[in-house]
Amino acid sequence: MAAKAVPVFMGVVVGSHISAAPALDCHGGLPWCQQSMTTGARLSLFTGSVGALALALNHLTAGGSPAHVSLGRADVVGSLMAVGLMLVGLNWTRVDPTAQQPLALGGEQGLHVAEGLADGVREELGWGSKMVLLNTAAVAVHCIWNQRLLLSRGLLTGKPYQEGPLVQRVLSGQQRLYLVNLKLFPARREFTYLPEGTPAVVLEPLGPRGLVVVAGASPRCFNTADLGWMEGWAQRLRLRLEEAGAAKGL
Repeated sequence: MAAKAVPVFMGVVVGSHISAAPALDCHGGLPWCQQSMTTGARLSLFTGSVGALALALNHLTAGGSPAHVSLGRADVVGSLMAVGLMLVGLNWTRVDPTAQQPLALGGEQGLHVAEGLADGVREELGWGSKMVLLNTAAVAVHCIWNQRLLLSRGLLTGKPYQEGPLVQRVLSGQQRLYLVNLKLFPARREFTYLPEGTPAVVLEPLGPRGLVVVAGASPRCFNTADLGWMEGWAQRLRLRLEEAGAAKGL
């Protein structure tokens, strides 16, 4: 059946009603907008660097001082302290693989929902996709069930969904596939329906009959909590779809 185009980007689909929601803001506390080095780490690293530089200058200007033995010991102790401070600063740095600016991707913001879906399925699709788009670095969400595109939301290209080897691998293996840097995978050509240049993609299975495809705004933009949330939503969505299928032959 043909998909029903709905001219609203952010909203919850409940039956035939759509409630508006605020637009996505990259400065709204998302992981890829966070600082990766604290003030204490910077101070420790700076102090250690200054100490190492001061020791080097002192050693160079000491010349043939008679206290060369004591100077050598002081150099060793001072060097250890300086290096220790720098290591503390580096260790203090919060390594956040998602601390990257989102890319400017093409496409138009939109929402397309397939016709003839049960109210419970529409509600679950709308609520879950809204939460993914608002609370993660996702820019587009697509839900496929029985090779039928039920939902497309976010940055849309207007190109049809196609099933390629990566999708088949997820459906057959029933394991999530997280492509942290899509440009490194030759099979990326199967994702032409995603915004051009999409850097990251998550394929979350809905059992052997479907999956959720989530496009990210930057490489490695989804953390463990994001992936856990997607898995939980996929389980709820699968239950709703199977219930609707048993009742209406979806």
